Amino acid sequence: MNKSDFENKSLVLIILIGYSLNLICTSIGYLFNYGLSNELLHYQIANAFAISASVMAARYTGLRGQHVSASAYILLGIAHGISLASLGRTAINADRGIMIAIPMIPSFIFMFWCNLYPVWLRIAGLVPSILFLLVFINVQSGESYFGRALSSGYATLQIIEVVWGIYLFKDWKKIKQQ
Repeated sequence: MNKSDFENKSLVLIILIGYSLNLICTSIGYLFNYGLSNELLHYQIANAFAISASVMAARYTGLRGQHVSASAYILLGIAHGISLASLGRTAINADRGIMIAIPMIPSFIFMFWCNLYPVWLRIAGLVPSILFLLVFINVQSGESYFGRALSSGYATLQIIEVVWGIYLFKDWKKIKQQ
């Protein structure tokens, strides 16, 4: 295995592991609510993994000639950064948290250009976009930030990201076999 092969394999593994750990850490924070500070710490760690995975996915998809999708991953990394910025040591800032929708929606729209994913997976990206848009509208209307739309939005986002990681790993395997 030459240096380039090693680097590309590292990219897809970091993507898959990062998005998987994002899902796992968020689930631990959500399911095992030991107290707000422990819950927030798990969410913060989860976001750090998601940011890292998004940056690596931008690099990998760019190398594969998927430049619009690479830009979409950069926007998604920014969205995860906004999510991280909304998490304090003792509280979640809803005004910051709703801003995740601003870069997320175009990132999922731009992901339609990525032919490394099947069409159904590109369409599935509309689900978290719609859910986060609902949260944004709810908070702007004076309603609660927390609720089904927020939890479902994060769950679908994280599941889609793990599936993306699987497809990118499969793409790398396909290239290696050629």
